[in-house]
Amino acid sequence: MRLFVTGGTGYLGQELVRQALALGWEVAASHHTRPPLPYPATWVRLDLRDAEATRAALESLRPDAVINTAYAQSGPDLWPLSAQAPGHLAAVTHRLSARLIQLSTDLVFDGQAGRPYREDDPPNPLSDYGRAKLEAEQQVLEREGSLVVRTSLIYGLRPEPPDKHTLFALRLLRGEAQGVLFHDEFRSPVAVEDLAAALLELAQYPREGVLHVAGPEVLSRLEFGRLLLEARGLDPASLPSGSVLDFPGPRARNTALDCTLARSLLHTRLRGVREALALRT
Repeated sequence: MRLFVTGGTGYLGQELVRQALALGWEVAASHHTRPPLPYPATWVRLDLRDAEATRAALESLRPDAVINTAYAQSGPDLWPLSAQAPGHLAAVTHRLSARLIQLSTDLVFDGQAGRPYREDDPPNPLSDYGRAKLEAEQQVLEREGSLVVRTSLIYGLRPEPPDKHTLFALRLLRGEAQGVLFHDEFRSPVAVEDLAAALLELAQYPREGVLHVAGPEVLSRLEFGRLLLEARGLDPASLPSGSVLDFPGPRARNTALDCTLARSLLHTRLRGVREALALRT
């Protein structure tokens, strides 16, 4: 299997590279603003906003599958990288008969359903990031054979380096950051190890459309932060908390994902936060 991982130096990207190499796959990965990692993959410096450079890289690598983890959550790169670049990838992978798996987000939903969202629920993003990811979904799904995987908050089982959610909770606890963790915003956190394994499994089979791949637990941001700190032996009692109602602007309150379909398809088990963190090494 020849795999190309975009965003290979990111948190999910590097886990994909690590696991794919362990499987004996031929792995290439892109980097742009960060240096390549010390993994024996083929590292390609690539600006995914550049459609011609993207085409040239893919035609040179000729991968069997591409997993696009690259994105920008805000700023001037939000639309070019998160919304438009996936369309460039989809066009080239389709022409090369390669599989494309596009990572998306639970934030394409408005959080008003009152239950976990299924794949066929209509999206209605409230944020610019959610709108950009929905645009990416639509462009990718125009190409036959492409798969959109929506996921949620990603954390890791290795204590170092800490994932961004653990790092933020640690900084809040130490008084090094301002902000709160919401007690009334709910998501479906997933371990990066489980998500990467699921994506590599999906890369091997001809599935297209949309699939939700996230953890089985519905947790508030506050509950999630407390569990991350407790797994490090810390007392989370003083974590600052708040309500989404106290902050300006629209915010999706419950974007938990229904992953029934994924669980029926995958051999990879998507573990709950408590179970997964109990195994943290």
